[in-house]
Order: sequence, then structure tokens, then C-alpha cells
Amino acid sequence: MAKTGRNDPCHCGSGKKYKRCCEGTDQAAASAKMQAAAKASRDRLRAVLEDLEPDPYDNLDHDSNAVVDLVHAGKLDEAENAARDLLVRYPDVIDGHERLGMVFEARGDRKQAAAHYRDALDFIAKNPEGFEDASVAYYRDRLQELDPPTGS
Repeated sequence: MAKTGRNDPCHCGSGKKYKRCCEGTDQAAASAKMQAAAKASRDRLRAVLEDLEPDPYDNLDHDSNAVVDLVHAGKLDEAENAARDLLVRYPDVIDGHERLGMVFEARGDRKQAAAHYRDALDFIAKNPEGFEDASVAYYRDRLQELDPPTGS
């Protein structure tokens, strides 16, 4: 199809010159189409790049559950090391604090377990988004059981 010149009669049949009639609308439509195509291209590229970059939290569930498995298996030294590794590898999640509490609780070290559950409560206080009241209640219950306040 031949391109309509600016001074040619408009293709819409109005009888006006193209530049006075539909040129602006046609240019806007062409521009919008090009912008949409560019955005789609950027989105595809972004998706490809995201697939290439591994998410550092992909293994969090596996690593955290491995600590629980080690505790249940009685491998408390390995569990402690793995829980401490959680704190290093995933510093912005609560799992390491909770898992250390579990390890020390399994060892019968109530004070140390309580200290780690306090760390978990401190973590929630600093990062309240995403935590429900039930989480706070769970850690407070653990503290009450493991290290109850002494009467004055």
C-alpha cells in the first residue's frame, strides 16, 4: 500500500489534505504501536534475565527444613551449624533465629533457647510486615515456658 503524502487527499475520504485531517492520529497510533512493541521486547528481555539470575532464596525452605530434620535426628551440632548458616545466608528472614531456638531447646538449654526466641521477637519488631499476631504469640509462649519471669 502506497504511503499517503502530507499534501495528498486524506485516505478517510473527508476531502481535506492528509496533514490537516488524519496525519496526527495516524502518527499517534504508529507511535503507540512502536512503544507497545518496545515494552513487550523489554518485558521479554527482563524475563529472560530473571531466569538467568538465580534467586538467593530458592533454597531457603529446603535449608530451613534441613535444620528441623537434623534436630529430629538428634544431630544437634550439625543442626546448630546449619542454623547459624541460615543467619548468614538469609539475614532478612527469621528462620535462623527460630531454628537456633529449636536446637538449644532440644539440648535442654532453656536459657539459650529463650535467648534465640527473643532474637526472633526482636526480628519481628524490626520487620513487622508479613508477620501475624500468632507468630508473636508463639515466641512469647516459648519464652514463658523456657524462661519465665521471676517474681519480685
